[in-house]
Amino acid sequence: MKKSKLKSNSIYQLEEKIKKYGNSAIEEFLSNLKKSGAPIIEDIENDCENNLVTFIYEGNKECASVLFVPDIGLDRFKDNYKDFKMERLMETDLWYITYEVKNNLRFVYYFSPNDPLDDNWNDRFCSRVKYDIYCKNLLIFSEESPEEKGSYVIMPKSQEDIWSKEIKGVPKGNLEEYKFKSENLADKHRIRVYTPYGYNKYEKPYGFMVLNDGDDYIRLLSAIETLNNLIAFKKIAPIVAIFIDSTENRGKELKCNDSFCRVVAKEIIPWVRQSYNITERPEDAIICGLSLGGLTAAYLGLKYPDTFGNVLSQSGYFCYEPEGYSSINGDCWISTKFKETNKLSLKFYLDMGVLETKYKIIDPNINLRDVLMDKGYNVDLQWFNGGHDYLSWGETLANGLISLVGIK
Repeated sequence: MKKSKLKSNSIYQLEEKIKKYGNSAIEEFLSNLKKSGAPIIEDIENDCENNLVTFIYEGNKECASVLFVPDIGLDRFKDNYKDFKMERLMETDLWYITYEVKNNLRFVYYFSPNDPLDDNWNDRFCSRVKYDIYCKNLLIFSEESPEEKGSYVIMPKSQEDIWSKEIKGVPKGNLEEYKFKSENLADKHRIRVYTPYGYNKYEKPYGFMVLNDGDDYIRLLSAIETLNNLIAFKKIAPIVAIFIDSTENRGKELKCNDSFCRVVAKEIIPWVRQSYNITERPEDAIICGLSLGGLTAAYLGLKYPDTFGNVLSQSGYFCYEPEGYSSINGDCWISTKFKETNKLSLKFYLDMGVLETKYKIIDPNINLRDVLMDKGYNVDLQWFNGGHDYLSWGETLANGLISLVGIK
């Protein structure tokens, strides 16, 4: 996406109406925007690949500037804030910015009024940014903090979700909830176990998958619906899924933490196996995660190939480096671990978005893919038309399952 030199027709028309009718024109515009929803998407003449997209922020008298913050990778902001500073609409409290955007993208965005334009992104995302009150598409990131929201836009030619939504008439599996406490971890973890429709405890053992950030997969990514659909349409065999919720210690546990990984492989799975009919064959078992969870999925595959034969990593945070690590030949740390280890019986599905941060996600994923393929691993690396958010991972979870354990 790039800041447009073209002017939105909607903005041009609004300016003309303000000149004639004053504040009543603004009131009418905002009333219509509330009904239709933001942002404003318009066609570009003789351009079938892009749309003109205008974002609107309603400020107040104390608002002296507004930074538009699309979640499209931090490297796109570096030394380039001018392309994200919104313009005041005449002498009003409205601010706007217009971009030419590929019409197959989807992304999250925010506004940051009176932004200091520094590099403190943690402070910006944790305390400064605001969602778009006129946007009908909102992500609520936490059940405990419903005020933590992000606005998002799905462009007109964005690929439609097929598997990650409820399909009428599809038989539903069952979900049971537990609390698991290990002496080797500080926190109790909520664990939910999905069994497919028609599950039989006494037949052939079922393949299984373990998902880090379990609540995100269930609540934000519709993983239960995805499993129901894939199984019903015979894209994958019936499978048991073990969802492990993260805790406040997520940042510690999902950075290739040996204690956490040992608990998953040597405590949680044997504990589940006592009550559920799951396989002991690693080739029928998947370890799955997103971002840091995707990093840990790869690490669990490396450490416990006798448990997991398949790694499903979504936007894996492979730029992670433990203290004291120095890159060798440009390899990320997890790549060096696989280089140092004899080839294991593992298959990989990796994905990443075209809008993700290049040095954090894109380059390390490509590096890991290349290292693994050089060692003879089966690796499927796929791109999706989005960023490091929850808008695409639900559907690409289905792609990963089909890639790894799909019925041929």
